[in-house]
Amino acid sequence: MITSLYASLLTFWLVLLSFRVIALRGSPVFRFLNIDTSDDDMLQRAIRAQGNLTEYAPMMLILLYLLEVNGGDTTILHSLGLSFLIGRLMHGVCFGFMKSSMPLRIGGTVLTLTPLLVAAVMLGVVAI
Repeated sequence: MITSLYASLLTFWLVLLSFRVIALRGSPVFRFLNIDTSDDDMLQRAIRAQGNLTEYAPMMLILLYLLEVNGGDTTILHSLGLSFLIGRLMHGVCFGFMKSSMPLRIGGTVLTLTPLLVAAVMLGVVAI
């Protein structure tokens, strides 16, 4: 199943973002993830990167699954899933590991919201 692939990849990314938060909270086990910790704001940014993924990923996975079980074209489903994954990676790197990067932030937002909207429209058309 296509949805399973993207659920798995997004879960790996969520775990890495979670490890980053744990590292910034002072855990010596994940000290290797203490990259660019010179700013007190980094913990809050890392928490938002993690939280933002948990806010958007479930809806995208639900839409992807519903399109898949309704016979959606595999190329389109992979395009939607991959675009969303890349968007979440860009956004997570920007917020979780950097102080700022407008290209990653804007690109991540576009590559998150566009697949969500396209999938919602496609599912709406199927439902009619």
